[in-house]
Amino acid sequence: MASLQELQRNWEGLARTDPLWSICTDPQKRNRKWNAGEFFETGDKEIGKVLSYLRSLGLSPDPNLPVLDFGCGVGRLTRALSGYFPECWGVDISPTMVQLAQDFHKTNPRCHFCLNLTDNLSIFSSGYFGFVYTSIVLQHIERRFVEKYLEELIRALKPGGIFVFQAPDRFKSGVVERLRQKLSLRSRFERLLKKNQNTFQMEMHCIPENAVRKFLARQKVQVADVKLTNSADSSFNGDLQYLDQEPEHGYVSKQYCVVKTA
Repeated sequence: MASLQELQRNWEGLARTDPLWSICTDPQKRNRKWNAGEFFETGDKEIGKVLSYLRSLGLSPDPNLPVLDFGCGVGRLTRALSGYFPECWGVDISPTMVQLAQDFHKTNPRCHFCLNLTDNLSIFSSGYFGFVYTSIVLQHIERRFVEKYLEELIRALKPGGIFVFQAPDRFKSGVVERLRQKLSLRSRFERLLKKNQNTFQMEMHCIPENAVRKFLARQKVQVADVKLTNSADSSFNGDLQYLDQEPEHGYVSKQYCVVKTA
């Protein structure tokens, strides 16, 4: 995407077309086939798994502090977080996603949702959150914006707070995958030439772990752990899994856990 405005237009289009599938891309759930109850249950399982993982590291977010779900969509994870924390904020770039989140969770006083169309999070004060979580979000954003968002998310985190985020490391391809990539790039180019304003897509962007670590070394954080996950799988259905080894092909997804030091 050339700009955040284009990113917003793209995700607004996806939100209006098939909002739940745009978040969890299970092929069997395309064309509005997600059941809302089942969809939100995946969020409950994911947050439960992440908090259990943090406990295995000897870490536990302060249960009395606000938490942030960055790239909240319709609030799949925000709602799940509200089962553990008293004040849960979800922020998204799509007005339709934010409106849907508000509609889905209007009876939940712990959930709050807001729209953010900039590359900063000035709507939140520094050191406000005790826990920040984002998954299957940064992978759709160009690196130049990702680094700015990471800076802002760390700024909004309280010293001693925990930040867990996911991003693809790289794409492992064989002959078939390389051919598919070429065809995908060709189709994107053709769509650009046609200037079809009704075509929306999920771009994937990778950041190698060494680049992420180099960036984090400039921030006031300590890297607690890095785990392989299935989050960047093309058929991700919300069932977060921690992997013991990289997939043989496709995107290599990594989840980073950092603690703010000052």
